[in-house]
Amino acid sequence: MASVDHRTVLAAILALAVAAVAAGCEEPPEDAAMTDGLLVLSGDVGSVTLRVREDGRGRRIELPDPATSWVSAGRTNVLLATLVDGRTYVSDPLGDEDPEWRLVEPVTLTDQPPEPPLFFGTWDPPGAAYAQLGADFSEGGGMRAVVVDPGLEQAVEVAVADGQAAPAPAAWIDDDRVVIVAAAGDAGEAVIVDSATLETQPGPPGVRLVTTSADASTAAVWRGQGEPIEIQSTESWLAQQPASIRIDVPDGASGPAVMALDGIGERLAVVWTDGDGSPVGIAVHAAASNWGRVASLELGEAAAATVAWLR
Repeated sequence: MASVDHRTVLAAILALAVAAVAAGCEEPPEDAAMTDGLLVLSGDVGSVTLRVREDGRGRRIELPDPATSWVSAGRTNVLLATLVDGRTYVSDPLGDEDPEWRLVEPVTLTDQPPEPPLFFGTWDPPGAAYAQLGADFSEGGGMRAVVVDPGLEQAVEVAVADGQAAPAPAAWIDDDRVVIVAAAGDAGEAVIVDSATLETQPGPPGVRLVTTSADASTAAVWRGQGEPIEIQSTESWLAQQPASIRIDVPDGASGPAVMALDGIGERLAVVWTDGDGSPVGIAVHAAASNWGRVASLELGEAAAATVAWLR
């Protein structure tokens, strides 16, 4: 497998910018409470901080290592943290105090660990297992879906594609199946991986980034530069039906770098990137406001950021 500078790759993944988004209607007033339950990881690549939004304000959460590149939340708000070097930690349930973290070192059915490094980490709808992407992000490098049960420290590994991997997190579409995005020239295509049967099949075409709600009922999809974010039921997206909800990319932005739907798909947090990759802030949209922007967060001097929702 070809070598790659993973720090450079993660810098590209995390060098994000956020701008305000109009949703085709009069913009509602800002409501900081609409950010409650949002996890915000931000800072410089290799030196980030994690905060959880509570009562319209952010509370800092201690990380296992400041070189964290990705976070997400599973059942009872057990947190996952993926480090720049590909190691993965999970926490005890998040409470009022800083959580304890432990390194997860799973083995596959052959009693061997999954081939490192592993990026991202998306919890399944039950919140007990998570899917990661194994790839070198080089031309023709191939990619793997790795589904880990951290409680049992067991994993299954499925080869997804021989082509170029897209640096995008997986999205669950039900309790067993997860969508991985594979790069195909200037476009992207979804590949559906069944973690129960270890089989793969093509998913909807023309996908650059996809996220689903924690219950897998709602999908947010971005098809590429110049295209809006589309929000619809996961079922209708898989059936390739048109979406009626669209959030346009704002002026000065090239597209979303990170999207996160909340537990039942009623709020969407978006991290936008501009042409220079300079971070600006975080925008939150809500179904209750016709998917208009209801809150925004500034990132100050941060050079990297990502977002996730508690359950």
